[in-house]
Amino acid sequence: MLRCCRLFRINDLPTEIVTITLRFAIWDLDSWQRQAHSQLRVTWTCRRWREIVLADSTLWNHIWFCSGHPIEREWAWFERARQTPLVIYIDFGYIGDYFDDAPEELTVDMSSKPSTKPVKMRQILFRLFAKLTTIHTLFIAVGDWKSASIALELLDTFAPSSGVLMLQSFALHLKGSREDKLSLPWAEVIPHPFLGGVIAPSLAHLTLAGVPIDWSSSVIRNLTTLDVRDFPESHSPDSARFWDVLTNCPGLHTLSMMGAGPRFDEQSSKPVVLPHLHVLTVADFSCQKAMFLFSRISAPSINDLVLMRLCDDDYLPVFLQITSAFPKVRLLTMCSIWFDISPVGLESMTRWLDSMPFLTYLRVAGVPNPFFGLFFRSGNLGNPVAPRLAFLDCEALDPDILVQWAQDRQQFGTPLKKIYVSGEIWNLLDSTQIDTLMRLCTLAECPPVPMMPEEQALSL
Repeated sequence: MLRCCRLFRINDLPTEIVTITLRFAIWDLDSWQRQAHSQLRVTWTCRRWREIVLADSTLWNHIWFCSGHPIEREWAWFERARQTPLVIYIDFGYIGDYFDDAPEELTVDMSSKPSTKPVKMRQILFRLFAKLTTIHTLFIAVGDWKSASIALELLDTFAPSSGVLMLQSFALHLKGSREDKLSLPWAEVIPHPFLGGVIAPSLAHLTLAGVPIDWSSSVIRNLTTLDVRDFPESHSPDSARFWDVLTNCPGLHTLSMMGAGPRFDEQSSKPVVLPHLHVLTVADFSCQKAMFLFSRISAPSINDLVLMRLCDDDYLPVFLQITSAFPKVRLLTMCSIWFDISPVGLESMTRWLDSMPFLTYLRVAGVPNPFFGLFFRSGNLGNPVAPRLAFLDCEALDPDILVQWAQDRQQFGTPLKKIYVSGEIWNLLDSTQIDTLMRLCTLAECPPVPMMPEEQALSL
């Protein structure tokens, strides 16, 4: 019998159907690199596909300016997008998966020597801001202060005249270590008003990492995400102004303060009530400053609590303060935390964990070993702490402690469902330990994704 096959005659379909099909073939939310390759391949396939794709401006509105990539290609994308809302990533700071050969640590360039980076940044932004009114997302990551300052300066210049009606998400990152950023000659830094002090009616997400603004002259309101990081007290907003910003964001969902936030103020005032705040991150503060921040925030609906790098002192007073403050927490991250491990301190920490009865997902790294003993009551082992805890995500942990803790949770009636371990822990586990853990629950090495599936489900 003669058998034959032939290709599906896709080019006989109406243009509208082919357009939708090619969109599905090109769009890739997980990797901008794969999407760029798909865009190029489709335009190379045949004349009709090229004409269809070039006519569809929605396929060209995600644009990445990255070191090592031909900038002419990005400008071709920019022109093809026409008046479609733009998603712009400018990355000269080695962030995320943008560079396979990225250095492990980037040092911030704070020298006064001439550099081509600020000049290049100015040229790119001048051309981009010709379409400032159509920019939906603007993400900028740089490794030198001058380039970051130029970004704010040009926004200060262009935004008042053209407006930023479509801007929904803005992030400006000064990359490098926290120590490098805090050693910047801050006395010479002149902050600019964000967007020249004009209102951004659609702005919902704002991230400022290592780059301060003139808070008193900036209009910031109706955000759902506010993320501030790594600038000193001298360039932080005063307490009244910062709490005023939060008050003007009644729908705030995510608040991250990592080594940045309001200036310390000893005067007592009523806490800001944030009824819709679900994610709170507090990191890189002294014990006194952390207590000050928690005393000014009332957020009983917190679902995801992240505490990181609170380790240069005994932070037990912080945990005493927030006991019963966040009763709805289901996801808890504890990274590089130190507290009093005396019997009194451990008992107090247990009471804190008891105040979060819905805790389901725990991520830990760099905590003292006695922390894991908090989950078992002395003299009442049959009544474990955090009875709903089902998922553990850990790194920098002794494998023997991990195995024993999982066995104890199983023995006392609150078994884990799944354990994620870092690659370092995975390599330290011997075959017997792996077999033991896999008998108790599902064991997996942490994949390179921002959120685990279980974590994502609990975040909804």
